Amino acid sequence: MIAHGLGKCANPKRLKLALAELVRFLKRTNTKFWPTQLDHIADLLNDPETIEEGRLKLDDCFGGMGSLNDLLFTELNGNLPPGHSEEEVNRELDLLLNRVFRENRLASKGWWDRLLWRFYEFKYRNELPPRIKKAFAK
Repeated sequence: MIAHGLGKCANPKRLKLALAELVRFLKRTNTKFWPTQLDHIADLLNDPETIEEGRLKLDDCFGGMGSLNDLLFTELNGNLPPGHSEEEVNRELDLLLNRVFRENRLASKGWWDRLLWRFYEFKYRNELPPRIKKAFAK
């Protein structure tokens, strides 16, 4: 049985692409921990024997203290890429995190679930994104 409501997935192509984009983004910053962790998860996703383990590990990255949800780029933190504003970098980070979370949750789903996800993203656009809500769910 698969935990966290993640279904069985044979080839998480969209998830791999989203994760690779997030890792590239994080490597442009002074962040060391997350690119290393996410590279390890990407390796798990590339092996058919460990895809599900990788998806579970990735899902765990979005909950609790010190999670990806807590990452914030500021001059004070010393992790802001030179020449970029805090707002610009954190907005891009939010988009990438939302995409990775969505692709992990939908990797084993069909077009109907993707359509529903988009509908709910629009309907609840003024609320916290699902990756944040997940962190508070029991």
